[in-house]
Amino acid sequence: MNSTQDTRADRPFDDPDSASTGLSDANQGLAEDYDRQVYTSNAFWYAAPGHLRAAAHLYGLEAPTLEHARVLELGCAGGGNVLPFALTHPGAQVVGVDLSPVQIAHGQGLIDTLGLKNLQLRAMSLTDITPDFGQFDYIIAHGVFSWVPHEVREAMMRILRDNLAPDGVGYISYNTYPGWKAGDIVRDAMLLHSHSVARDEDRLPAAKAMLNLLSEGIAPSNPLASSLRAAVQQLRQQSDYYIAHEHLETYNNPCYLLEFVSLADQFGLTHVGDAEAQSELGETYGAQTRLNHNLVALGQPREMRQQYLDFAVGRNFRKSLLVHQARAGDLSAAPLMERLGDLRWAGSFIETEPPAQAPAGVRFFRNHRQHPLHSNDATILSVIQTLSRHWPSSLTTDELLDNMRADLPESPEAAREALQTALRTLFRLNMLCYLLTPSPYDATKAADEAEPPRLIPGFQVIFEAQRDPAFGVGIFTLWHETVNLQLKDAEAWLLPHIDGRHSRKQLATILRDALSQGIVPDNDGRSLKGQRNLDQKAGTLVKNLLDLLQRLALLQ
Repeated sequence: MNSTQDTRADRPFDDPDSASTGLSDANQGLAEDYDRQVYTSNAFWYAAPGHLRAAAHLYGLEAPTLEHARVLELGCAGGGNVLPFALTHPGAQVVGVDLSPVQIAHGQGLIDTLGLKNLQLRAMSLTDITPDFGQFDYIIAHGVFSWVPHEVREAMMRILRDNLAPDGVGYISYNTYPGWKAGDIVRDAMLLHSHSVARDEDRLPAAKAMLNLLSEGIAPSNPLASSLRAAVQQLRQQSDYYIAHEHLETYNNPCYLLEFVSLADQFGLTHVGDAEAQSELGETYGAQTRLNHNLVALGQPREMRQQYLDFAVGRNFRKSLLVHQARAGDLSAAPLMERLGDLRWAGSFIETEPPAQAPAGVRFFRNHRQHPLHSNDATILSVIQTLSRHWPSSLTTDELLDNMRADLPESPEAAREALQTALRTLFRLNMLCYLLTPSPYDATKAADEAEPPRLIPGFQVIFEAQRDPAFGVGIFTLWHETVNLQLKDAEAWLLPHIDGRHSRKQLATILRDALSQGIVPDNDGRSLKGQRNLDQKAGTLVKNLLDLLQRLALLQ
């Protein structure tokens, strides 16, 4: 059961030799687990150096510039989370460390294919990292801390203490209480039902069978029924890989924020706040949460206020920023909303059908992350329409003002205030991308429709590599977003030709000839070999494909 495993994993060893042997065995077991079931190494926008720099700015901190930044990722798997940064910042130096030789080999093979010289992946235990490993401006550990032994968690803090540059920013994500309390029960039940299963391939089906008991089969009188049903519902939306590694591995050790803060303090580190800075604002969760949180947290230290908010919202996962304690005096108590004006903004929104009985005048959208948004506020509508026209490029506040002039009050002061209010709302709702400096897409935003389209770096290579089910790196955008993309045969065949050398008209001609010669079928699977007058069909297919790639930020 989970509680027994956690106690055993966290118990101090009596002598150094036993400690070393136990940790070595634990590392070997973890490596074998991840080698057996390869983790799809994806990009996470909230763990990108550019986003971390912008988030730190909102907390009152200045972080190193990106052009020549030194970046270390702990538990990098196949390097999917650092590849977008390395591709777009050739002057940076990036290192990834992971325990799994299999996943490192996948990532290193991709790096070699892409010809990247500024990214290295190393198969090693992070406990072997010493101060001699070098200093880094950004140290990132996403999805590691909760899933390793106590000694490794301490090693992660030691690495931040010894290897983080004086003005650097660290990032560690982890499962948190109180939100993970229901998850503990679900995990314990799944472990109980699958513990006697002999074959690895049978463990997951046995564990998942327990989900029915904790949802459809749960007694109405169970006081935790709603929490358990919610935990099960969330789990059912996840991949089998996620369930296996989140709930069936030996280690999964959630903690309260204050426990994490205490451990960081022992290593000379200060907790800043969440990388999703809006999640530290009481107003994000409604007026009543904000009011009551302010009342109970009045006069409390920053970390205590953050812990109180975790209780109010039931937070189950944190993405914590950390800096050296010498910088604690520079920190703000909460994200500084006046600094939103310093950021560059981006976003893409598609209008959707309003639900039945929707209020008159309210319009409904989905953003580039498929998050829903509805609004009848004229300024908000103008912001999302303006950003969508420029997507995937970013705009400054002043550029937004210029583009939205017709939709804003005539007074410059009133116009800026209206825009700032709209941006604050969209920020609080987590609807936009933001950076302190131009995005990788901004250099090409002046291009018009006649400019030959070009795929972003790395996309074509990864898309082709994913034909192998064992390949372990996901498709990403230069906004550090993960993309799940399925294409028809004709669309996939055309990708190598979207190279910045063929115009849209030329792409349509190339596809027309391929359809007519029977090289590829139509999108419905029919062969069009020998048919003539396919120009319109090919043109439509090319337009639809390029529109899709543009929406997904896969065109540069």
